[in-house]
Amino acid sequence: MRIVLLFCGFLIFACGNVGMEISGDEQELYQNHLLLKAYFFHPERIKEYEEYKSMKVDSMYKKVDLMYESLEDYFCGANFTGVCQSRYTFYLPPEEYDDRVGEIENTKRYYSFGFERRAILNDDESVDTLIVSAVYPISPAASAGLRKKDRLLSANGISLTNLTDEEAVAYVKNDDPFDNSTVFEVLRDGKIETLKAMQKGEVQKPTVYLDSLEGVPLIRITEYKVNTNNPKGTYTEFRNVLQEIKGAKVAIMDLRGNPGGNIGHCTAMAAELVPLKSELVYDVQHYRDRKRGNVIETSHDYASDFLKQEGLGVNIKWIILMSRGSASCSERFTAAVKYNRPETVVIGQTSYGKGVGQIYTKTYMGGLAYITCLQTYYPDGTTFHNIGIIPDIQTEAGDIDALREEAIKAARGFGAAAKPSTMPASLESLPPERLADKWEPAANKRIEFPLFHQGE
Repeated sequence: MRIVLLFCGFLIFACGNVGMEISGDEQELYQNHLLLKAYFFHPERIKEYEEYKSMKVDSMYKKVDLMYESLEDYFCGANFTGVCQSRYTFYLPPEEYDDRVGEIENTKRYYSFGFERRAILNDDESVDTLIVSAVYPISPAASAGLRKKDRLLSANGISLTNLTDEEAVAYVKNDDPFDNSTVFEVLRDGKIETLKAMQKGEVQKPTVYLDSLEGVPLIRITEYKVNTNNPKGTYTEFRNVLQEIKGAKVAIMDLRGNPGGNIGHCTAMAAELVPLKSELVYDVQHYRDRKRGNVIETSHDYASDFLKQEGLGVNIKWIILMSRGSASCSERFTAAVKYNRPETVVIGQTSYGKGVGQIYTKTYMGGLAYITCLQTYYPDGTTFHNIGIIPDIQTEAGDIDALREEAIKAARGFGAAAKPSTMPASLESLPPERLADKWEPAANKRIEFPLFHQGE
């Protein structure tokens, strides 16, 4: 089992030029220069320290970021045309460190009951009622006994049937219409039940959701995070879902719009779907070693590095849905599975094409250094970077009907029996956007997550 090592930048701070006198906040510039020399994937772009030191800028923090910006580490996806402004190697001052690291490692937290719902329509397209599409495992809703597929009939005696469109939108996208303490009446298996009172509380979002599409398990993964509704993160959420669908012959994996995430989680998840002796991917990475200095090393990931026995998804045939917004770790995951399980069917659009990864660390004065340090390759030496994962079956972006039809067709081709679902799955974004989940204006939606060197 590989051990993930956190390479703190302080390990290289003592390796500077002997005799150079540096004092005050200039240390922040100098130590960041050392970090870049140790980790940046394109060392030929790094200038001598004196060139950065001589820049005429009022703020030392601004000078540090200008040094990072000069490396021109921009990428906006395969086949992008236009002015690219997505920079992957950057620096943030100390006051922004905690917020950004929290954003990197955690899913959103908000004050809620912790369940998702969508409207069920009558034949005339009017809203019948709301149906529960997901219940977060650790949440007030779960504690109160709410279940997926429950139909919400009333909340504290207020009817939730025959809603107007405006009411339905309000109830689906925001918890404000519900009181902080709410008793729901639900229709479950043809019987009306009254649940115990739910008390709103702080809830953290999951990243893995289980649904079904005409009887075929449909797993949507929104991103790969260290901390989610499950304290052990996305990988553990995924394993729990694999346990839940144990025995299924076919399953659909929905990675549309998944921007990536923690390399350990997405790689371990791929290991669950391939034979134990499979090589998943390999990385060419730059890092600082105490004894060897700056190192360029090839690191191979095998399923057996993460598991001691065959994974939970090895005996399932997989269909993977991707889009232009599927990036980085979702591409790494798909690349590893498709390479080792070539029968896997990928449907949708060519993915984003980001096959490089970053490390982040706290700097000398408490800022955030975020540095591209590796590139990922298939076991045969090819890469998806600036290429993307090309689907086996291409569908137009936004054509949900075609996507649904092709996914069902592929599932039937794998031998999945036709089985009508009591709650037809929506292939629209799941869960729906909640008002409390909106990103802050400065949030970088394409930020990558901890990518530390993996050593034996």
